[in-house]
Amino acid sequence: MANEYLNNESFEQVIQSFQSFKRQKARCEMLLKDLLETHEREKTHDSKAEKQDALVQQEQNYAVTCQQFKNYQNQLTSAFYLLSENLANYYINRYSGVDVDDATQEAVLVCFEKIDRFDRSKGRAFNYMTTCIINHFRQMYRSFKNHNELKKKYHNHLQDCHESVFFRNGRERQGNDWSYL
Repeated sequence: MANEYLNNESFEQVIQSFQSFKRQKARCEMLLKDLLETHEREKTHDSKAEKQDALVQQEQNYAVTCQQFKNYQNQLTSAFYLLSENLANYYINRYSGVDVDDATQEAVLVCFEKIDRFDRSKGRAFNYMTTCIINHFRQMYRSFKNHNELKKKYHNHLQDCHESVFFRNGRERQGNDWSYL
């Protein structure tokens, strides 16, 4: 069981940086796309060096932004994994039937889905992500439980059907109906 914990302040800073670079990356992609379209459109005309320089500058800016985005994404991945692992070891062991490794991986994905909704002014990152993960674990447990109940009902139904149907010489007979003989 993991015995490491997250520092909430640094966790929130990484989340805010990630959100910022995610927005900046999207902005750079739009600007780069616009500059490329403009450059292609004006290729037939006199291509000015300043527009070519702007395009190169934007490509460099985009590359730096993507690198920073990846760095923060990797930091968040390890933080989400640590949080998910601790919660899974506690929560999933209480409710048997769900694999801890699968639950941990799914919880990391849930955190990345919910990261855009986090607002520092409304609460703490640790509490927000913990709530998201636990809610997902509860949903997993309910789905697992419902699936098993449905499987049992289906199995019982098959047994009931099998008990009332007999096969003789490749022919099917229901109950005590021997009329086909």
